[in-house]
Amino acid sequence: MAHRSWLSPPNRRELTLLTFALTLFILSYNLETSLRIVGVGPEKLSSSYLSTLGLGKDPGFERDGRRPAAWRDKLETLIVGEWEWSEGDIAGVEHAQDNFELGGLRGTGKPSSYIYNPSGGRGVSRSAGREAFGIGVTKGVTVKDQFLRWGSELPETIAQAHVPGYTILDNVFILNGTFFVVRDDPKTLPPLDAIASSTVNRALPPRRQDWRNITKEEAIGLLGSYGGRMQGITWISTDPAESQDLYTLFSLFRTHSSLLEPPSSRTFISDTGLRIITPAGVPGLETVSPPVKLFFPSIPTFSSPHFDPPVGSDPKAHPPMRVKSYNGFHPDLLPAVFPTLGISYAEDWKDFAQMEVPYLFDRIIVVDSGAAERGRQNWTAGWVPPKTTKTAEKELRRRDSDSVFEKRADEVEENLPVWAAPFVGLKAPEGWWLPTRTALLSYLGIATDLANVDMDIVMGKKKGKGSGAPALTYVSMQDEPAGAGPRLNRDIHDSLVRGLRTLQNEGVLSEVNIVRGNGSSEVWEDRMNAIARSGIMLGTFGPHMADSIFMPPPLSAPSRVKEGEPTPAPRLLRPPAVLMEFFPAGMFRRDQEYAVRSLGMRYIAWWNDRKFAGNSLPPVMGLTNNRTPQLDDWNISVDVNAVLASIREEAARWRHS
Repeated sequence: MAHRSWLSPPNRRELTLLTFALTLFILSYNLETSLRIVGVGPEKLSSSYLSTLGLGKDPGFERDGRRPAAWRDKLETLIVGEWEWSEGDIAGVEHAQDNFELGGLRGTGKPSSYIYNPSGGRGVSRSAGREAFGIGVTKGVTVKDQFLRWGSELPETIAQAHVPGYTILDNVFILNGTFFVVRDDPKTLPPLDAIASSTVNRALPPRRQDWRNITKEEAIGLLGSYGGRMQGITWISTDPAESQDLYTLFSLFRTHSSLLEPPSSRTFISDTGLRIITPAGVPGLETVSPPVKLFFPSIPTFSSPHFDPPVGSDPKAHPPMRVKSYNGFHPDLLPAVFPTLGISYAEDWKDFAQMEVPYLFDRIIVVDSGAAERGRQNWTAGWVPPKTTKTAEKELRRRDSDSVFEKRADEVEENLPVWAAPFVGLKAPEGWWLPTRTALLSYLGIATDLANVDMDIVMGKKKGKGSGAPALTYVSMQDEPAGAGPRLNRDIHDSLVRGLRTLQNEGVLSEVNIVRGNGSSEVWEDRMNAIARSGIMLGTFGPHMADSIFMPPPLSAPSRVKEGEPTPAPRLLRPPAVLMEFFPAGMFRRDQEYAVRSLGMRYIAWWNDRKFAGNSLPPVMGLTNNRTPQLDDWNISVDVNAVLASIREEAARWRHS
C-alpha cells in the first residue's frame, strides 16, 4: 500500500465526507431557508417549536410593539391584550372619524372611536402624535425631542390654575427627586404648602428636599444648562395608596378641565322664521392637549412583596402573580377612557431621581390631599395667575394680605370630601365630564347620547315623544365577601328584587340590572354597561356606588322662539339621573351625593322609611373618617314599599319629559 502524504490528492472517500460536511454546514447555517424549500411553513419556523430545540431565531417585535402571534404566550396576552392594528394607527385605538359632528363631538359609534384626542377627525394617524406628544412608531416625540438645552434662559414657572391641593403649573423642574419652582418673585405663585405636602408626614408642608422655590440665578447653578424634557401635560398624584380614593380620576379631570374654554352655542333662523340655538356641545377639546403621563411617586407598582424563586426551581417559570397597589382606579377604567395615558409608579420616579439629571415638565397637574385638607379654608379663595411680575406686584399691593389668595364672600359647604376642592375653587365649562363618559360608552360599544338624539328634535323642527321608561341598576353587596362593605338584610334584599321585577313587568322600568358591588375584572364591563345606561341607581352606601358618575347626564334641546322674543330655557329631552343610597339611621356621608350633584344629577338618601333629598339632606354623621370608606358588614334595613313608590315617581319624570 502506497504511503500518502498531506500533499497527496484526496481520494473518493475523503471527497464524499468533505462534500457531506459542507452540505450539512450550509443547510444548518441557513436552516429556515432550507426548511422553506422542503415545504415547512413560516408559522412553524417562527414558532417556539424551533426555539425549544435550540434552533429557532428570536423574531423580535413587530411594528405594533408585540411579538409575532406564534411567539405570544398567555402572560403577554394578559399584559398587552388582543387587538387588531393597521399601519399608521395608534396600537389598539381607533381614532374618531367624521361620520357625524354635533357641537364639536365626532365619532363613528365603533368601540374605541371616542378617545380624548384633540386632533380627532378624518385621516388622523400616528403622524398626529407630535401634536399630542404621544410616542409613535414612525412619528411622534423622538429621543432628540426629549432633550432640551436651555442655557442661561431657563423658563420660569407659571401657575395656570390653583386651589389648595390642586394646582396646574408650567415649567417645573425635578432633580434628584426634588421639585424646583423657578421664579424670581415667589409671591407670584401659590405657596408651596398649598401645592404639596411632606413625603414623610402628609399633614405637614413639603420639606426642602420635596419642593423648593429658587430664582433663575440659583437655577442655573443647581440645574445646569441642559436636561431632559417631559412634553405635554403630566398628572401627578403625590398621595400614598392609603390616601387615594375612588374619585382620583374625577378630581384630576375636573382640575384639567379648568383649562378648557367654555363652548359656544350657535344661533340661526330656520325656514319658518324661528330662531334656533344649537347645543354648545363638548367644551373646547381642541384647545387643550390630553394628559400624556400619570405619576404616582409615593405608590409602588405592587403592594405584595417579591420573593426569589426557590433554589432548584425552573428559572424560566413565571413567579406567582403579585397584587397591584391601590391607586383609586379600577384596573380596567383608565385603559377604557384614556388608552394612550402612561402610568408610572414609585420605582419609575426613583429612576428619575437616581439619574442625577434635571428634567423639565412642560405642564404638571399636581394633586395632594394633605395640602387640600390644610388649605380647606381657602377653597373659595380666588386666585388669578398674574401674567407678569409687575402685574403681580400691583395685585399684591391692592390686596390686604401678602398672599396670592383673595377671599370671596361665599363659604365652603360643611364636611365636603377633600377631593371636592377643585369643584369649589376652579371653574370649568358645563359638560366638562362628557369626554370621559363618551370614551367609556364607546369602549363598551354603547351609542353616545348625541347619536341617540333625533336631529329634528335637536334642531327644533318637531316635538319629542319623551324618553320612555328608564333603566335601573341595583348594586348588590349580597354576594361580596365578608368585610367588603354594608349590605341589605337578606329578606329585604329579596323583597326589593321582587318589587323591581314587578315594576319592570308593569312597564314602569325598561330594564332592571342587578350587578355586583365591587366589580371584579370578569364582570366590570357588564357592570359599567348597566350603570352607563341607567336613569336610576340604588344600593347601600359605600365606595361601590362611586361609578354613579357615569350615569346619563340631563339632555336638553333648544327651545323654539320667534324673532324678537326672549330666549326660553332649553327643552328637557331627558331628566337627570337619580342615585339612591341606603344608610343606617343616624349615619350619613356626602361623597356620592356631592359627586352626582356636581354633574347635574339628583340624589336621595334613605334611613329605613325616611327619605332625604335636595336641601333636606342630613348632616355628615356617624363616621370617624369622612374620607375613608367604612368596610364593616352592616346589615341595613330599608322600607321596600317606600323605595318602590319613590322609583315610580322618578320613572314618571322620564315619561313626561
